[in-house]
Amino acid sequence: MLVSSVAGAAPAVVAPVAATVWLGTFEPAPAVEVSPTHEVVARAGVVTALTPVAGSPAPSGAIAVVQPLVGMNIAATLEHGHAKLALFAIDRRQYANSVLLVAATLDVRFVVPSAADVKAIRAALAKDDALSGVRRALNDLEVGAIDVDGDHKADYAITYGCTVWGDGECQVHGQFTLAKTHGVWHEME
Repeated sequence: MLVSSVAGAAPAVVAPVAATVWLGTFEPAPAVEVSPTHEVVARAGVVTALTPVAGSPAPSGAIAVVQPLVGMNIAATLEHGHAKLALFAIDRRQYANSVLLVAATLDVRFVVPSAADVKAIRAALAKDDALSGVRRALNDLEVGAIDVDGDHKADYAITYGCTVWGDGECQVHGQFTLAKTHGVWHEME
């Protein structure tokens, strides 16, 4: 008869990992005129935390508001899902208002995504229904990334490029936000 020294031990219960990066938007006040080209300007405005996926805790309190495409990282405090910012760098292009809201306990580093990461991000986005599986919709994709776990590799990314493809051309430009989990890139919800 075999007897294990852990036969009576209860199985380890793994608690769900609390979210540490959330999605948000930045709305400048007053509104900024849309530009067809990449043009970064500084404006005051309001950050709004988007409602997280069911079951995930909403962000509150001290956070960092991060936009890797423009290299912006600023401390803020969320109150009732909003934070007022005296100044924030924004891209004036249409629908370029996505931000990452990062737990204040994490160190944010801007990183250049590796060629493998960019390829994997393109592959993940090619599956998006709005792009109709058309790979050329991603030809002009821009990718900004951050590292939050200290390994100097991309963990989260915001892209700018075609977000809706139809009738043989890009219909709308905008942003996607992605996270890498266990080495696989996926769109954040």
